[in-house]
Amino acid sequence: MGIRKIQRELPAKETFTFTDKTVQSARLGKNGDSLYVCSPKRFKLFAAGSETLCIVCGEGYIKWARGELRFGAGDCFAAENCGEYEVNGACEFAVLRGQTGEV
Repeated sequence: MGIRKIQRELPAKETFTFTDKTVQSARLGKNGDSLYVCSPKRFKLFAAGSETLCIVCGEGYIKWARGELRFGAGDCFAAENCGEYEVNGACEFAVLRGQTGEV
């Protein structure tokens, strides 16, 4: 499938629980299966099913095997079976797993 832009409300950062441990140089918060990522540069993800990517702040681009999309604060994307993809740019974003609907 791929990644497409959608309209959705951004999740609140306060609903995620953060740890001091970093992954790929990023600070991570969790809420169930969902992640909140504070990334200084680049963060790789894998979507075998469906998930929603919400950019809270920052700008950059999303890159995957079949394309590239620019993003800015407030943008949301549905990722469906796209395999490995990466979010490039200093930004904060939420990955809502199992959700691709517009809200």
